[in-house]
Amino acid sequence: MTGKEFRIWRRYKEISQQVVASFAECNKSTICRWEKEQINLYPDLYNKVMEFYENHK
Repeated sequence: MTGKEFRIWRRYKEISQQVVASFAECNKSTICRWEKEQINLYPDLYNKVMEFYENHK
């Protein structure tokens, strides 16, 4: 899943970037920059974000 796809899903579910960042143990700005495709997430962090996604489908 790309950052842009995640952002669309997150907004549809009305979940804030801060909630995702807290779960993934990173800064909100990291999630923001990934959703804007300014950065790639490290594999461990990406896996945590995908775990969040799987738990909130």
